[in-house]
Amino acid sequence: MKTRFYIFPLLGLLAAALACNISPATSATLSPGEIETLSAQTLVALQWQTLSAEGTLPSQGGTTQVASAGPADTLLPSATPTVLAPSATYTPTASPTSVPCNWAKFITDVTIPDNWETSPSDHFTKTWRLQNAGSCTWTSGYSLVFDHGDQMNAPASQQLTPGTVAPGGTVDVSVDLLSPNVAGTYQGFFKLRASDSSTFGIGADANGAFWVKIKVNVVLPPPAVAPTVQQITSAITLTPGSTGSTTAACPAGTVATGGGFSVGLDVWVYTQAKNGNGWTAVAKNNAGVNRPMAVYAECLTYPSASTAQVQNTITVDAGALNSQTAVCPAGSVVTGGGYTGAPDGTLWTFASWQNGNGWMVSEKNSSGAAKNFTVYATCLSGTGLSTVKATNTGNIPAGGNGFVEVACPAGKVPTGGGFGLSTDLNPYFSGFNSGSWRSYTHNSGGSVRGLLVAVTCLG
Repeated sequence: MKTRFYIFPLLGLLAAALACNISPATSATLSPGEIETLSAQTLVALQWQTLSAEGTLPSQGGTTQVASAGPADTLLPSATPTVLAPSATYTPTASPTSVPCNWAKFITDVTIPDNWETSPSDHFTKTWRLQNAGSCTWTSGYSLVFDHGDQMNAPASQQLTPGTVAPGGTVDVSVDLLSPNVAGTYQGFFKLRASDSSTFGIGADANGAFWVKIKVNVVLPPPAVAPTVQQITSAITLTPGSTGSTTAACPAGTVATGGGFSVGLDVWVYTQAKNGNGWTAVAKNNAGVNRPMAVYAECLTYPSASTAQVQNTITVDAGALNSQTAVCPAGSVVTGGGYTGAPDGTLWTFASWQNGNGWMVSEKNSSGAAKNFTVYATCLSGTGLSTVKATNTGNIPAGGNGFVEVACPAGKVPTGGGFGLSTDLNPYFSGFNSGSWRSYTHNSGGSVRGLLVAVTCLG
């Protein structure tokens, strides 16, 4: 069935509706747009009422709705949406980032790049170039500090710069290091410390460490070299009643390891010891005539060898005996030794020889007052060699002179020596002679006396 619309009645109803919607009390004149809107809304309402009266409301979801009897529903006009004009577009700006006071930036390795290869126990200097990336000036109160890892003999801290480094400036930072003596890869980490004792470094958090990384390679030992020793002599003449000394100096390329002396009768040797790279003896001539005096230095030739002297002083009470040992430090071996006694002969040196890794001296004080004496030990380093003591004994006839000698074992060389005396024995020679260490003594007593001779041998 066709639905017929009669336009003229509808126009009449439209005019009436418009008249009803205009309030007499309203003095404002409607605009053409408002009149058009009201006309459209009224027309829709009239169409809805017509369809409702005919029972032909539009279906929803495929089902035809039949209007029920009763007054027609009035469709109210919906509110016309208001369209707002867009506002100006907001463009956010980046807020400034705060720069830390203390911040470093690694620029480059000036020396020693990563995985630099070296040998064991090698001294080297690592240098970094750093930039002051912070906002505070680095001053002389700032330090380079070891943080963690392999320290390689680095100091715990050292001054960063004697001057200043302004923000943006650079500085070359150096530290002296020592490679470990075992093959492998080693890495040490460092940071900086400000004058307020706070630590800082590199990286985005200003707390990263910069480092040194090395590789220590195995070094084959050099071919075995046999040590050799030569004896150097210096001689003088002592006038009656005089005290004199002389030094036998070892030649370049050798090191002094020990020494001895040779004097005439009635000459009292009360001091002998290493002096520089030589051996010195001091003696007093108690005879009424001139007496000769010779000093011997045992001079070692061996790669990387060096010697140093340690000492120990002790007091001997009046009329008493006492002994003391000067011990060589770890990493070194004793090669010889000596002593300083009294020039008036009141201290009698009756023993001077190797004792373990040191040198022992024994003294008897024949005076009525306490006296001091000093023991010296000559200590050898840098060779990897060791020393042993060899001894021999013999007898000296009453009122006579004699000697005892001892040789080193095969493959070893003498570096120093000494003696052990019985009562009434006075030594006048102690040194290397004809392949052995000898001690000559005079027995001033009426009985046979025993003499012990000791030699220190290196190999």
